[in-house]
Order: sequence, then structure tokens, then C-alpha cells
Amino acid sequence: MSIHVLLICDLVLTQIMNLKVKILICLTILVFSVSAYLGFVNEMKKIPLDYVALSEHEGQDQVLASINGAISEPFWIRETLKDIVVNKNNNILEINSHVEGVDSATNKIVFENTQTFFVDRTTRKHQNSDDYFMFPPNVEKKNYQFFFPMMFTKTIFVFDNERTINDLQVYDFTCSYKGVDVSSSFPQFSGQIIHSDGSCTITVEPVTGKIVYFSKNWDDYMFNNGVRGAQVELGGKHTTEYSQSILVEQAKSTKFLYYFLDVILPSLMIVIGVITVLVVVLFEKIKHQTKLILDSQTEMLKKERLSAIGEITAKISHDLRNPLSLIKLTIDGIQMRFEKNLDPKLDEYLPLINDAISKLTYQINQVLGYVKTMPLDVRLVSLSSILNDAINYTNIPNHISVKLPKNDFSLMADKIQLSIAFGNILSNAKDAIGEKTGTIHIRIMQEKENLIIEFEDSGDGISNENIGKIFTPLFTTKSNGTGLGLSSVKDIVKAHGGSISVRSPPTIFTVILPQNQKIKN
Repeated sequence: MSIHVLLICDLVLTQIMNLKVKILICLTILVFSVSAYLGFVNEMKKIPLDYVALSEHEGQDQVLASINGAISEPFWIRETLKDIVVNKNNNILEINSHVEGVDSATNKIVFENTQTFFVDRTTRKHQNSDDYFMFPPNVEKKNYQFFFPMMFTKTIFVFDNERTINDLQVYDFTCSYKGVDVSSSFPQFSGQIIHSDGSCTITVEPVTGKIVYFSKNWDDYMFNNGVRGAQVELGGKHTTEYSQSILVEQAKSTKFLYYFLDVILPSLMIVIGVITVLVVVLFEKIKHQTKLILDSQTEMLKKERLSAIGEITAKISHDLRNPLSLIKLTIDGIQMRFEKNLDPKLDEYLPLINDAISKLTYQINQVLGYVKTMPLDVRLVSLSSILNDAINYTNIPNHISVKLPKNDFSLMADKIQLSIAFGNILSNAKDAIGEKTGTIHIRIMQEKENLIIEFEDSGDGISNENIGKIFTPLFTTKSNGTGLGLSSVKDIVKAHGGSISVRSPPTIFTVILPQNQKIKN
């Protein structure tokens, strides 16, 4: 049951929960399943709603025939006890207990008694009383106060010894009583007070509380004005060998059932539960490993494609730089030669050509900077000096102020490449602010062995639609952008053993770099 519950739980939660939450929920379901199981076990150990108990006894008896007569010679008797549930009210059972004794030779009834008891199914005690009707499970070696149907009076069962019957471990208890009024059991002597003295031995299987043997001796006599009178009955009985064998086998079966419910099944549930949790964890790891492999393959394929594109792009960019340089030199030469006598139309168009050449050159440099992998030149450098170089590289306009941190830290890094990376972040911040007056705040914090650098701008922010794509190669929202700047930043930061993230609004780029980590090129 538990494994099916957990596997269904895993299937339902696969798409909506992480591993820890999933395991917690599945374990909670398992705990509820175990609680339900414990409730089931508790119900199984209660007195059954259809409880019936039969036992047979034999022995010798002597009975007074009449008030003025003499007591009979000893004769063999056979006695039967039958307990049966006749009604139930919630947890209380109404049990009818009938004892009948007959002369073995004549089959004439010599003794008959019927009693009704109200018994709690769980405690096995009489209702509104601390007296037991039958032994509870897990019998202890102590005294028990009973009102046992075969005794017709309250008695205390005293633990006597421990022994074995037919490979079944049992406890023996003894009891004794004196002066108990049993007048109602002798209707033939109506109006007479009859007392009884006696003793008993009762044998019980301790795990289940089932009785497997009972013996009793009694001495019944008339009692008048505090004086013992005529002997009414004198005898003894014990459970028959046949009845005892049946009761022992029933106790063995019930004991095994209790062992199965208390030990075997819970152990199996624990093993199945542990295996199921391990299976869930294994499934998650397999899914995670599969995702990593697929992501790795996708990343490798992307890199292979980018590498191929990079080689072609680098060649094309290299071939374009020479003509652009020639055009630039030609225009500069024309402007120098005809500085004063330049045709008005050329004076109008040459700045536009220069601007176009600058834009093309910038984009070519961006592409070459991305496709060309440069090894890191790691040295101990100042973070403030890297930020200053990045600001100079970016050429921040006057209407945008940059607020630098007052604190400075040193770290092992490639100064040039980090300056380029930070410059790209500043360039994006500058473009986000645009023509408005704005501010770029740069903050540095130290956390354990890491440095945290934050770049916050006062621009309009990044839309939710685009914020997850900005580090993707070739993604750009700018009309003249290449989509390689922030992707290059991520690669440079990653090469330094760090990470970069962004949140918006306001737009804050967070770069985390190890301060002293040795970087492998």
C-alpha cells in the first residue's frame, strides 16, 4: 500500500515540486498511512464484535440432594462455558455467559448459571469497573483483579510461574476466595444462604491474553447465623485435554497474527517506504542527470555552431576591416587636402560616412571579441582600478553620473578582460538611461571569500519577457546591437569562477567573484 501511495505521489508532484518538497509530502502521506495502519492493528486487538468463546471442563462433584438429605457419592461431571456477544453499543459489548454442568453418567443437569456482562472492547475490563473480564494483550507478571465468568465473584489472580505447554510459553496465575454468596446458583434450596470457599489456577498466553487452561476447587455449604451448616456441594474441575489442545492452537495462531501485525508487516512497510524514497530520489537524480546531459549536448551543439559561425564571422570581419580602414584613411585624406575648399555636399555627407564606419568598426570589434577566446592573465589587481578603466572604456556622457564605492578590494583576476566585461555592463546601463539625466550606482560587498559587485541604473528597467534572455548570444533589443555584449560578460565572469545575475526594476546586475581562487585557463 505504502509504495503505491508514494509512487502515485511522485507522479502527481513531478512537474510542480522540487525533490525536498516532494519527499516531505510523500513522507507525510506515508506517516498518515502508518497511522491508519496502527489504527487497524489496534482494532484487530480489540474484542471482536462477534466474539464467541467455548471451553469444556471435567472433574468430580458431590451434591446435596435435599435439605435434610445426605450429600451424594462423588460422580464425574462435564461442564461447558459459552460466552457470546448479544448486543453492542459503540465500544461496549454485552456478553452473555452461560455455564452448565451435567452428570457424565446420567446427562442430568446438576448445575446451571447465566450472567450478563458489559465489557469494554479495548481495555477488556467490565464497564465502570477496574475488574478484568479477560486478560489484556501483553500480560505482565503481576496481580490482576478479575470478575471471571467461571468464578461467579470478584477475585485477584496472582502471578505464580512461567512454563511451556506444547511449545507455547504461558503464565500461571492462582486465586482463592472465601465466604462468597452463591445462593442464586442453587434454586432448589430457595430461602437458604449458601456460601462458597474455593481456589483456582488459570493459565494464559501472555502476548495475546488468551486463556488455555483453567482449574477450580470448591466447597459450598449452608450458612446460618454466622455458623457453617450442611455441605451443599464439594468438588473440582479442570479444562479437558481436548479443549486445552484447541485453546493452545488458537493462542498460537493469534500470537502469530499479533507478531505479523506488530513486527513483520511494519518492518516490511519501513523497508518498502525507504526503498520508495530511494527510488524517488534515484528518479530525480536520473532526471537531473539526463537534463544535465541534454543541456550539455545542447550547449556543445550551440558552441560547435557558434564556433563555426565564429570562424566565418572572424574571417569576414577581418576582410571587412581592411576596406573600412582604407575608406577611413581616404576620407581623412580628402578632409585634410580639401579642408578649406571642400564641396558643401561632401562637407554634409563625410561626417555621416565617418559615423557609419565607426558603428561598423564597433560591431566588428564586438564580434571578434566574442568569437576569439583569450587566455586569462591573472594577477593581483585592484577592483577600483578595474572599474575606473571600465568607465573610461565606456565613455559615459555628462548627463549620467557614476557613483563609485568608497571601499576597495584586491582580487586575483585578468584586469583587461574584467574591465571589458564591466564596461559592457556600464554600456547597457548608459543605453537604458538614454538621453535623460540619470545615475549609475556601483556597490562592492565582501561575503566570506567572495566579492559582490552591483551595478544599478536609473533606467526604465528590463521587461519580464526579456530578462531571462539577455545573456543569450545574439539576443538584443537595440537596433544597432550585436547581442554578444552581455553573453561575452557572462563568459568572462564564468572564466573567473564567478557568476552574474540580473533583477529589475530597478535594473541591478550582480557579479560574484572569488577573491583568492586560483583560476584555470
